[in-house]
Amino acid sequence: MEALPIYHGSISREAGEKLLLAAGTDGSYLLRDSESIPGVYCLCVLHQGYVYTYRVSKTETGSWSAEGSLTARGVP
Repeated sequence: MEALPIYHGSISREAGEKLLLAAGTDGSYLLRDSESIPGVYCLCVLHQGYVYTYRVSKTETGSWSAEGSLTARGVP
């Protein structure tokens, strides 16, 4: 994941949301490290002024899995 151009490392949730909201384009996304679970990533996607966050982790079989939307934050 670290080699992907969308990967932003250990930036905070707030910093990631600011980047996406500043872009202002539906469908903009980034990948960052989870702040609460080591080894897990967060895929953050901007849609209609909200940033939706999905946890992405490797399964026991080596494939990737995304969990449902965890946050929905944005400009009220």
